[in-house]
Amino acid sequence: MERTDQPEQQPTPPQPQPSRIIAEPATVQACQQDYAQAADVRERLGWKDHA
Repeated sequence: MERTDQPEQQPTPPQPQPSRIIAEPATVQACQQDYAQAADVRERLGWKDHA
């Protein structure tokens, strides 16, 4: 026989992870670093960097 006098436990919803994009200020240096770190992605996509 199943007990019905206790409520079912609900699963804990996932907690959002902190976002580096929101946590850090958008400075020129930070943008330059992000751009430099994504060079391989642009190359794989066939994008050309314009000087």
